[in-house]
Amino acid sequence: MEDDDLTRQVDELSAMAAIYAEEWCVIDEVYRIYCISVCERGRKVTLQVLLPETYPSRSSPEFQLHAPWLRDEERVLITSSLEFICSENEGECLLHLLVERIREHLQEKGVEDDQNGLDATTLERWATIEAPDPTPTDTLQANTETTISGILHGEPFTDRKSTFQGHIAFPIVSLEQVKQVIRKLYENRKIANATHNIMAYRIEIPSTGAFLQDCDDDGETAAGGRVLHLLQMVDARNVVVVVSRWFGGILLHMDRFKHISNSARNMLEMSGFIDSNQDTSKRKKNKKEKTR
Repeated sequence: MEDDDLTRQVDELSAMAAIYAEEWCVIDEVYRIYCISVCERGRKVTLQVLLPETYPSRSSPEFQLHAPWLRDEERVLITSSLEFICSENEGECLLHLLVERIREHLQEKGVEDDQNGLDATTLERWATIEAPDPTPTDTLQANTETTISGILHGEPFTDRKSTFQGHIAFPIVSLEQVKQVIRKLYENRKIANATHNIMAYRIEIPSTGAFLQDCDDDGETAAGGRVLHLLQMVDARNVVVVVSRWFGGILLHMDRFKHISNSARNMLEMSGFIDSNQDTSKRKKNKKEKTR
């Protein structure tokens, strides 16, 4: 990295932190990955940027947009406008311009929403986890103590600039506790700004032996189902697992699912839901049987 580029990046990052305060978040300082959540009129877009070593003198920031409500054609429109800003401002520091262009778009969408009579509450990223109509057993669980003791966080793991981190909370005996865990995680600005927060929970109903269980992909198609399947395979009960992923600009293809599953498994092992020694012995036994 040229000294001039390094100096300009440091100055720009300091300015972004000063201007946007809590909206600005450092994902990975080593790889120079940052993000900011832009909120206007009930809509939210998270912009994640990776600064190449030759930015700003010879390169533009690599960026990704994250907003579950964003339709494909609208995503293309915003992306094109950001790419135009990059091409028109070559050699210049332009993170502020990218953020404000997204804000302008959200303001324009807000005007359209007003004209169409949309309520801003319908546009929230996620509001509640829907549950079926309560049965007497569900009502009993909902009335139990819902305070959670704490959330455990795994060690972050990075592959090709994408970072993965698992989180787990237990015992969880009601849907209200699941919501509490999600709300608590989102109080952490870095987790709230993750590209994806993949979630799965599994709650046993003692009186029937049935389970309340569900999952959320958060934009990473089929990832939530894989985490829930893992909970079912190891028969984990009364637990919620979340895996955060911060995208680093390089597609991982199927490897991303491996990292998500491993992050979830590590949290289950750390919490005693999986006996790691027993699991290793089982894998060795299966391997021997296959070789016979």
